[in-house]
Amino acid sequence: MRRIFLIILCGGLALASSCRFFRRERGALATVSTLAGHTEAARFRDPFGVAVAKDGAIYVSDGDTGNIWQLDDKGAGRVVAQGLNTPSGLAVDGNGQLVVAETGAHTIKRINPQDGAATIIAGQENQAGFADGDAKTAQFNGPIGLALAADGTIYVADTYNDRIRAIDPNGKVRAIAGGDGPGFADGTATTARFHTPCGLAIRADGSLLVADTGNHRLRLVAKDGDTTTWAGAGEADTQDGAAAAALFNEPAALVLDKDGAVYVAEANGSALRVVTTDANGQANVKTLAGQNWRGLVDGKLSEARLSRLSGVALTQNGALLLADTGNRLVRVVNTENTVIGATLTREQANALRPQAEDFRKLAPPRWPYEPPERPREIAATFGELRGEVDKPDEGVWFHNGLDIPGGAGEKVHAVREEKVLLPLSVQLFATKREYIRFPTMGYIHVRIGRDANDKPLDDPRFLWQLDEKGKPAGVRVRRGTQFKAGDTIGTLNNQFHVHLIAGPTGGEMNALAALELPGVKDTKPPFIEGVDFYDKDWQPLSEVQSSKFKVQSSKPEGQSGLVTIRRPQSAIRIVVRAYDQMDGNAARRRLGAYRLGYQILKADGSAAEGFVEPRLTISFETLPDDDRAGVLAYAPGSMCGYTPATILGYVVTNNVRDREAREDFWNADKLSAGDYLVRVFAEDFFGNRATRDVPVRVN
Repeated sequence: MRRIFLIILCGGLALASSCRFFRRERGALATVSTLAGHTEAARFRDPFGVAVAKDGAIYVSDGDTGNIWQLDDKGAGRVVAQGLNTPSGLAVDGNGQLVVAETGAHTIKRINPQDGAATIIAGQENQAGFADGDAKTAQFNGPIGLALAADGTIYVADTYNDRIRAIDPNGKVRAIAGGDGPGFADGTATTARFHTPCGLAIRADGSLLVADTGNHRLRLVAKDGDTTTWAGAGEADTQDGAAAAALFNEPAALVLDKDGAVYVAEANGSALRVVTTDANGQANVKTLAGQNWRGLVDGKLSEARLSRLSGVALTQNGALLLADTGNRLVRVVNTENTVIGATLTREQANALRPQAEDFRKLAPPRWPYEPPERPREIAATFGELRGEVDKPDEGVWFHNGLDIPGGAGEKVHAVREEKVLLPLSVQLFATKREYIRFPTMGYIHVRIGRDANDKPLDDPRFLWQLDEKGKPAGVRVRRGTQFKAGDTIGTLNNQFHVHLIAGPTGGEMNALAALELPGVKDTKPPFIEGVDFYDKDWQPLSEVQSSKFKVQSSKPEGQSGLVTIRRPQSAIRIVVRAYDQMDGNAARRRLGAYRLGYQILKADGSAAEGFVEPRLTISFETLPDDDRAGVLAYAPGSMCGYTPATILGYVVTNNVRDREAREDFWNADKLSAGDYLVRVFAEDFFGNRATRDVPVRVN
């Protein structure tokens, strides 16, 4: 009897332990890892929507390839549906069937993940429009987000109709909130306005939370359609605080946990945010991951980097899945209790980035003008400084493309075939920096979709917002819209050049290496204006230099004054003032150098210890992941772009290359007393090199 009792007791304890395992508190969110997309088990080009089924299966839509993937918790995957036209938002119904917002086809579809069979729930295939009523005759306009209610109702973010719609279980479609055209207004169902809404989530009371992407806000839609702003002040930025004052930068998707916390995938801000409500009913916004600019870094939440999040979902153990679209990965925000996915090293992360030599092969050579084979000037190169280092409050950043001049109002053409995948691909309308962003190319300083007189082109791919006088007030291009090489994008605005970007957002590459530009040529080496030496506190070490750069060299070309270094002097900065020119360019154009570095030589010309080879310290094949690193590449006094002069002083003792940037110094204490030469060099992309030797005496 006692034995039976012990068996029952042990069984009960085991069951209780098992129950605690499945019902335990999930623990705090702690780390970010990579689940899929980094190995051959699953590859994505545009992971966008993500959803989790009751059995734990993970589903991911790929808008570029038209595939729907099923993943397990190890990241292994299989394609369960293909041939869709830019699928976006995903959900799993009670029967394990997928519901998909097929943006490019303007439909909502149901997909059987067992055999990939697809049926239209609502909308007319490849017909954009707006019509309520029977599901077979209803029309949508590029729907992106959706959410499923317990009663079977499907709520849809009808993105380019700027409305929230519902498909009831009987197949009837109705508009819940929103009106004609993008805008911002709280109010009743018919007076409320949205701007390119992309994400939906259903609250416990049946109301809807909307990621109002173009308005940079979270909106709350009651069952009767009354709409209020729940969080976000409307400015495009990532700022935490009370809900009414917090800022979002293109919120794209959201999900609620069982405690009512709302997790928000922020696209342009490349951040994961959370909105929680305290005991007093006050909602507050906090950034969980992505505080450090976009990029690809796994690890602690505070250190992780993400790139253009488009989807977010909760796993059964409380972890978060992220569609990290910019990195082409599915990432995981793990709890303290459960960790899945791999923690990528920096080397592994960099290996996933596009390579210039591969990118170059993807399209035939052409310029962004007509005729496409005619060579043009290059007015600015990749990696150049923008702004003034001495005025950091006004902004200092790297130039991330090529500036190619053109005539007033000249047409700008796509240089390669691509599909628009960003819901908001056109930005900064009617400003100097108006642009359109494709997955791998960007075109800035262009009147998108308009001629030289600001009149819309006769092209239905451009969706117009007109003011009361019928003039363009804004333009959008739907996610899923195709462009071929040579198609007209727009015309040059008053900046008279196109800023051409090669590579995805956050993974930009030097366009001279990544693109084939017919006839581009450079036989001139860079010009070194001078070499200056400073201590750690930026105090000059040479009598012939000033602490601020001048346009002219302190010595005639090829000469430099003797620099005396008195010990202890362990932290020396070397600054090279240099610029480049290209064949066919106007003489006034000063371009940035491509590679720079230095070497320490003995008086007899042999290499000093530790300098057998020159140190290549600055290289602009790519840019540092941290956009604020311009002050590490460029010294005080440097200025370029919209500034009185072009002065480029490169801090060649710092390391700015291979997407990293860090401060460093030349440690002269390691040298014996005596005379040396500091040889600096500057190269252009075509391999032309200039050098300058500076005599140095170590006492």
